Amino acid sequence: MHTTPQNSVAKNVKVGASIGASDPVIFKGFTKGVMILQADASSPTTTINYYVSSTETGTYYELKNSSGAVSDTVAVEKAWPLPSELEGAAFIKLLGNNAGVVDLHLISS
Repeated sequence: MHTTPQNSVAKNVKVGASIGASDPVIFKGFTKGVMILQADASSPTTTINYYVSSTETGTYYELKNSSGAVSDTVAVEKAWPLPSELEGAAFIKLLGNNAGVVDLHLISS
């Protein structure tokens, strides 16, 4: 059976400088997406690391692949694809080198 891909926009998601300060994002049902990093003139986020959990309030674990931690070098006021390694994750959090805010455009396949 073919279903139409769905998408959702999560606006103003907090990227914390510590994992506890980051907002949880429900990612189950989605396979990919785009992240838009909002401007922050004081101390912009330039690196994003990805953490995953089985439950929204559970323990979040750093997402790794054969090269190490899954991370992106980013710039404010730009759009970035979410890494393919997130596919299958139920809940995600984004950790930045500095706190910031992103909009996430989430897409199901």
